[in-house]
Parts: sequence; C-alpha cells; structure tokens
Amino acid sequence: MTSLTIPDAATANAFISASYGKYTSCITGFGPVSIVASQTATTVDAAVAAASSAPSQVFGVLQILVGAAMLVYGYKLVRPINFVAGAYLGATLSLLLLNIFAPALANCPAIVAIGTLCGLGLGVLCALKRESAMLVLGLVSGEIVGDLFFKIFLAGVVPEYVAFGCIGFFAVLLGVLAGRVGDFAFKVACSFFGGYLIIANLLKLLFIPFVPTGASFLAFLSFKPELTAALTGAYTTTLVNPYVYGPTIVLLALTATGSYVQVKLLRRDEQQSGLIMK
Repeated sequence: MTSLTIPDAATANAFISASYGKYTSCITGFGPVSIVASQTATTVDAAVAAASSAPSQVFGVLQILVGAAMLVYGYKLVRPINFVAGAYLGATLSLLLLNIFAPALANCPAIVAIGTLCGLGLGVLCALKRESAMLVLGLVSGEIVGDLFFKIFLAGVVPEYVAFGCIGFFAVLLGVLAGRVGDFAFKVACSFFGGYLIIANLLKLLFIPFVPTGASFLAFLSFKPELTAALTGAYTTTLVNPYVYGPTIVLLALTATGSYVQVKLLRRDEQQSGLIMK
C-alpha cells in the first residue's frame, strides 16, 4: 500500500511555476508573438519616459478622476474583473492538470490551445454568471488570506503541510461569503479604493503644499497597517492622531456614499434594461 506524500510549499510552487513555464515558453517562442512583444516593450519604454517627464500634478489629477469613476461607477467593473478572475482560474487549473496527467507533452500548439481555451471559457462563464463568479473571486482571495494567516500565526509552530489545509479553509470560507454578499462587497471595495485615491491625491496636491500644517498629513499617507503590529497595540498613538483619523473618517464617509450611489445606479440600470427588453 503506497502512502500519500504531501509536498512542501517550495515543491508545490515549483510545480505550479513549471506548469506556467511550458505555456509562456511556447508563446514567447512563437515568432510573430516575440516580434510584437519586442515592439510593445519599445513602445512602453517610450511611454514611461514621456510620462516621467510630465509634472506630478498631472498624475495626481488623473488619479482623482480615476478614483471618482471607481467611487460612482465601480459596479460596472464587476463583469470585466469576473472575466479576468475566471480566465486566471481556468488557465491555471488546465495547466496544472496538464502537467499532472501529461507531463511529457511538448506540443506547443496543444499546450497553448488548452490553456487559452479553458481560460477564455471559464472567463466568459464567470462574466455571464456574475453571482457565481463572486465565488471564484472569493476562492482566489481565500487562497491569499490563508497563506498569509499561516505565515503570520502558524509558520514554525506546526508542520508546513498544514498550510494547504489553512489555505483550503479560508478559500471555502471566503468563497461562500463572496457568493452571498460578494456583489455588494465589490461595490464597497471600489468605493473604498476610489475614495482613497481622491483623498490621498487631494492631500498631495492641495493640503500638504499649501496648508500651514499640511505636512502632518504625511502620517496618513505613510500609514501602512500590519496585522501583527495591530494585534500588539503598536498603532495606539498613531490612530489618535487627528491627521490620521480625520482623513480616515472622510474616507469611510466616501466609501458609504459611493456604495449607496452604486446600489442606486445599478438598480436604475437594471430597471431600464428590463423596460428595453419588454
């Protein structure tokens, strides 16, 4: 009777990288793709050089506009992001299964076709089935949360293979939660990040350079919370700073307002679509 051997994290990551390696090497080795990639890299380098010479205020204003769009119209990004998440999951699973059941396969057209078609197929399905696609996003998020939870609290205390159970637990948990409240959570997340872009860039463009005490707002911009520090109470003095909790209150207010607006706009769009289809 053979025993089941559970690989460690390094072995699992190497296996996943090898699965992707076949796909990327096949694509980059294809002549027309390599030519297009080199031309694209040249164009991107030129764009980056031009952008770096532009005033920083221009990027600040652009980020404010992007933040405002996310704050109000973030719900319109649900289907595109669902497509990306579904395509990522479909391509990943197909390449992993291909590496498990056909490790000796070296036919590049077959490898690229399988990975691409599976990715596009699941991506389109997730874009069409918005609610079920939230489950996919929850699974992906749970994988990340489970990995972080293991590294912060359990690494060095329990065997490394427990990480797989930890990742699976959080993947299922967040997947179920996202499937139930994911649509609303997505609106809240878009409102939060949109509000942060607006506040952060307004502080950089207006408050910090022109307000006498504006430099104190750098405490808000540089605040990067860490779970371990929060659990030890290391942020007690930081959080009572008005230059930190003031913008935070405004951010929470923008998040709540943006979420409300998005819910109302989505309902209006759905009603208009229903009238058009009748």
